[in-house]
Amino acid sequence: MAVFLENDHLVATIKEHGAELASLRSKETGLEYIWAGDAKYWGRQAPVLFPIVGRLKDDQYQVAGKTYHLGQHGFARDRDFAIREQTATKVVLELKADEASKELYPFDFCLQLSYELTASGLVVGYRVDNPSQEPIYFGIGGHPAFKTPLTPKESFSDYELTFSADYRLPMIPLTNGLTDIDSARLSAPTATVSRELFKDDALIYDLEQKPAKVSLTSKTSGHGVSLSVTDAKFMGIWSTYPKEGQFVCLEPWWGLADTTDSNGDFTQKYAINRLDKAASFNHQYEITVF
Repeated sequence: MAVFLENDHLVATIKEHGAELASLRSKETGLEYIWAGDAKYWGRQAPVLFPIVGRLKDDQYQVAGKTYHLGQHGFARDRDFAIREQTATKVVLELKADEASKELYPFDFCLQLSYELTASGLVVGYRVDNPSQEPIYFGIGGHPAFKTPLTPKESFSDYELTFSADYRLPMIPLTNGLTDIDSARLSAPTATVSRELFKDDALIYDLEQKPAKVSLTSKTSGHGVSLSVTDAKFMGIWSTYPKEGQFVCLEPWWGLADTTDSNGDFTQKYAINRLDKAASFNHQYEITVF
C-alpha cells in the first residue's frame, strides 16, 4: 500500500511498508528525483534508519546485561507503519513497539514519520516518544537515494556535491563498516561525483549539529536536489562501488555506526540519543528540488 501526496508543483509517493519515500516528481519539468530501486545495485529507495544508524560491532549490543542482535540500520525499514494523519499534501505514519520489536530492541517507543509537500520539495519529520518510565536510547536517520543522472542525456560524473558551509567539515571514515573516530580529517565542502568517490564506503561529515545544506547538482543542466538540516549530528553521502548504481544518497543522521573500539554497551554507544520518560524527540530535514 502507498500514500500519494500532491500540490500544484509536486507529486510524492510514500510506501506504508517502511514509511519509505518512493517517488518525488516535479509537475513542471516531469523529472523524477527518487531512485526507482533495483536489487542488482541496491533495492531500497529511502529507508528509515531506526533504532540504529549503520552497523553494530559484531551486529550485537547489550542492555542491562542482555545481548541483542540487530542488523545494519535497524528494523523500522522492514516494518509496516500505520497511517495516523493524512491530507492532500501531508501524511503521518506510525510504528510502535511490540513483541517482535522487543526481541531485537528492548525499549518501548512510538516512532512517527511525517511527509509534507512544499512549493519546492518535501519536509520529512521524525518524532520519537518514550511512553515508558525508563530512559530509552536510539539512533535515527534518513537514507534517500536521488537519481543520478536525472536525464538519459547526462552521466553520473556530470554531477557535483556542494555543502552550503564555506568551511571545512570533519569527515569520519569507516573501517569494515565501523566508525573510525581516530582517523577523522577535515575535508573540502565540494566534490565531483565519481564512482571512485565511494570506494571506501560512505562519506560521513560531522555537522556538529549546525545548520547545513548539501546539494547534488548537474553541471550540464543545472537540475538537482538539496537537503537541508538545522541540527543533524551527521551527514552521510553514499553510492555503490564498484557497482554502477545510478543514484547518490544524501543522508541526515542523528546517530552513527559503532566505533571500532565499542564495548557493546548500548547506553554508552557513540552519538546515541537518550530520551527520558514521557519525553519526545522532534527533528526534520527538507528536500528541495530544482
